[in-house]
Amino acid sequence: MFFRALQWVFVRHAGLLPEAALSLTPVRRVLTPILGAVCATSVIWGARWWSRSAKHFEEYVEAVRFENGRIAFSPTFWRTISSAFSVATGAAIGREGSMIQFAAAVTSWIGEYSPIPTIPLSRQVAYGAAAAIAAAYQAPIAGVFFAMEIVLGEGLWEEMPRLALASCAGWLASRLFLGGGPLFPVNERFTLSPEYLWAIPLAILLGLGGPLYQRMLRSLRSASHLPFALIWAGCVVGILSLLRPEVWGNGDMALLEIFTSAPVMWTVGSLLVIRLVATTCCVGTGTIGGVFTPTLFAGAAAGLIFGGILHLSHPLLFAVVGLSVFLSAVTHAPWMSAFMAAELTGQWHLLPLLLIGNLLSWSVACRLSSDSLYAIATPNPTDETIPFMAESAVHPVVK
Repeated sequence: MFFRALQWVFVRHAGLLPEAALSLTPVRRVLTPILGAVCATSVIWGARWWSRSAKHFEEYVEAVRFENGRIAFSPTFWRTISSAFSVATGAAIGREGSMIQFAAAVTSWIGEYSPIPTIPLSRQVAYGAAAAIAAAYQAPIAGVFFAMEIVLGEGLWEEMPRLALASCAGWLASRLFLGGGPLFPVNERFTLSPEYLWAIPLAILLGLGGPLYQRMLRSLRSASHLPFALIWAGCVVGILSLLRPEVWGNGDMALLEIFTSAPVMWTVGSLLVIRLVATTCCVGTGTIGGVFTPTLFAGAAAGLIFGGILHLSHPLLFAVVGLSVFLSAVTHAPWMSAFMAAELTGQWHLLPLLLIGNLLSWSVACRLSSDSLYAIATPNPTDETIPFMAESAVHPVVK
């Protein structure tokens, strides 16, 4: 709600960000992301000045695996405020990253000061992350496997009941405030046909593309050392939004367009390229946010283009498969990715196909690189220039 309220302050529009961009004049469309970047930078500088003795920022995956679940609340709070300014003004990055981090930090703070002796703090933080994913994406089953495959990094099946309870609690809370239903429903019903076999080469191709996507996100990491780095990212997003307003935001409207209107291949391809450039600039300059939803869009767009090139009769089928297998290749979490795709689109009957494709793309991606998406999104807590606000430095997460 805070993100939406801040968005209303800047653009007088509480709906999807691309719709807000479309309602603005070209000048305001360019200047708004720049203004948000100025505010985000000011929050970082102000927090550094006021909190000279603050602790290093700790990303929740690292906190669970290496710090027994301890996450300093103050740096997470200020990073969330900084992210809110960026997200509310159109940065091509997801709000979900800050939301999950903030939920994990709150869980850590509550668990540390009101400990439950029988449950380690690291496990409590994993439960908080599961609830946050379930709330953000209306995906309670994916939330469970997100916590197991990505946060905990191992299949601790004895944790399944507690993870399920936490995830369902987050999902129900989200339904209470935001309503229910799949976020990106696909109304078409796909019938079994020989075309399904094309999912195999698509999974292999996107498995190969996963590590390349990660390298692309790494490619501009030196830009974070530029003066006023976030403002440069705001300039790029603002200028690119003159070409396509869907550049604004995390890609949710672009995903909706793919699954509801099946746009032509050229339209999807051009938007994919523009959004990849914008997101890479935002990640490289250190804009605080997530890349989970942008990755969902990239996979769905690639799948739709694949189906269009081959003139397949059900290109939307391959958009769903592309979303799933690409997320699996990039996150190295095949079970989470399959359930995420099914819960986001409502295409539960495709779950066996998605699991097979995910395991294939994950296997291909792992042979090329041992790093997952969360090795890229993890900030480096040892950055000495901003002790508790380290931005987007890349280092591997231990599997």
